[in-house]
Amino acid sequence: MSTAITPPGNAVGAFARRAARSALTLFGTVAAIVIVWTVFLRTVNVSPLVAKSPVDVWNYLVTAPGAAANRSAIGALLARTLTDASLGFALGLTLAAAVSVLFYFSDTIEQMFAPTMTALHAIPMVTVAPILVLVFGRGSVGTAVIGSAIVFVPALLTMLQGIRSAPRTDLDVCNAFGGSTWTSFTKVALPHAIPTWFTAARITVTTSIVGALLSEWLASGAGLGGEMLRDSNEFQFGRLWSSVVVLTIVCVAIYQFVSLVEAVVRSRMYSAR
Repeated sequence: MSTAITPPGNAVGAFARRAARSALTLFGTVAAIVIVWTVFLRTVNVSPLVAKSPVDVWNYLVTAPGAAANRSAIGALLARTLTDASLGFALGLTLAAAVSVLFYFSDTIEQMFAPTMTALHAIPMVTVAPILVLVFGRGSVGTAVIGSAIVFVPALLTMLQGIRSAPRTDLDVCNAFGGSTWTSFTKVALPHAIPTWFTAARITVTTSIVGALLSEWLASGAGLGGEMLRDSNEFQFGRLWSSVVVLTIVCVAIYQFVSLVEAVVRSRMYSAR
């Protein structure tokens, strides 16, 4: 087995190209959203008091007299929502990784609990969240639990598929040389699953933000989730639409960032082979 060493200059250049591609993708996504948004508002007959246009959002965030205060307020709320989302994301991924490893070593436990977990995921979180709030409270713990509950099952299934898809021949070679099940897992199955685990992170990173919004709607009343609910009830549609736009752009940016990290890890793993 030969080891290819990637020159530092080439690695930096590859990273820069991927970063530029991600930035271009982000710009294209925002442009597409603006175009679809504008066409939709021109097609349907909705009161401009309710349905705000991209120009209205731009004015609210950039050109209006109070734009700086508006951006500051949305930014503070966004920071709280991202904090809540990061807690749920980290907890959900950690639990999914631990359970996927447990299932890898025990087919019996997997057969007992995997169908139940998948079935529980089909239950709307709106009905489960109040129970979780009663158990864990309305603070950071309750928010993290609700977010992790949304992240857990998709991440688990993706991670488990990555571990299970390790090449059978590589596992047989490891066993033939006296390797234990743990050795086969650490030397073959886990390295092979790392790209898939990044896929799980990429899939669930935006889902964790949805979980944070849901927990803020139903539990804490903080962050952008709580504010958007209040804006809807108080007919503050300019602030509501601006919050949605900012959150959408941030979600796309986070998704592209995770994709960039995944691409870098994949390239380093393949170059080391």
